[in-house]
Amino acid sequence: MRSGQAKRPPYNRLIPAGAGPASHQSMRRIILLLATVLALNAIAAPQPLPLKEISLMLRSGYSSQDVLREIAQRRVLEPLDPTSRKSLAASGASPELLQALDTGAYRVDDATAEASRRAALEATARQSAEAENIFRNAISALRDQRARASASEAAPASQPLLSALRDKLVICRDGVVTPFDPAAVENKKLIAFYFSAHWCAPCRKFTPTLVDYYQRVAPQHPEFELIFVSSDRSRFNWETYLRDMKMPWPAIDFDQLPAFTSLKKRGGESIPSLLILDATGHVVASSYEGEKYQGPQSALATLDKIFAANAAPVASVP
Repeated sequence: MRSGQAKRPPYNRLIPAGAGPASHQSMRRIILLLATVLALNAIAAPQPLPLKEISLMLRSGYSSQDVLREIAQRRVLEPLDPTSRKSLAASGASPELLQALDTGAYRVDDATAEASRRAALEATARQSAEAENIFRNAISALRDQRARASASEAAPASQPLLSALRDKLVICRDGVVTPFDPAAVENKKLIAFYFSAHWCAPCRKFTPTLVDYYQRVAPQHPEFELIFVSSDRSRFNWETYLRDMKMPWPAIDFDQLPAFTSLKKRGGESIPSLLILDATGHVVASSYEGEKYQGPQSALATLDKIFAANAAPVASVP
């Protein structure tokens, strides 16, 4: 878990109200950079596993038997060299796994390896183009909101965020990730964003508690919804986390996360973290007290008080 003492600037919007062309250009560069990095792990069809990905799986808690089953299906991209062997052993690889990689039995041929690398480059280009479209849509949503505000009363500050989330949400049911109906969150009075990751041990410990809380509270409070915002480093780990924890709430699709760096900043430097917004986009509870990280239980305690008082902070989004 990252340090909870890092400074948190007071972010109040997905895109600041006063953001000029320079701010937009900076956000555009960040989105495209993250899209380039993450696209290498976001290829639609299963690809051969590079040795670095195998090492990451082991460090994330997967057993050598789990990895053997995975490479039996997906194969391995490159041969095992002495440096990689040492790294895998340090990550917890069993002698059986190392021997399987040593033999080269699971390695793809050179032509397949080259095709996989080309597919990764093509995925990078697609991801960058998608990130550009997401950026333009977010800016368009913000302009539309300002136009409505000048014609009548100001629209709720959460609208650009909800607009950006539209068609970007998925949910895992019975182990299958499917699109989530965006209309299901548009009229919520309270939306909790859960910042977490499979590689984070405190997150994996807390998530079952949050699942129990959600299943108890959500049916009693239809004005409330929770959305998972992942800090995972690969789509494989993201999807495994959704499936293994049986998360009953929607999540931002892994491929769309580069467009939501501002939202992740609002969640703070430490995970697991909860950020709860009202219908106007104002923070009503979080895992922080000022700049001090208190953990997600602190946000749940505040949320319980809101529910107990039966007083949602503001009217629902029109």
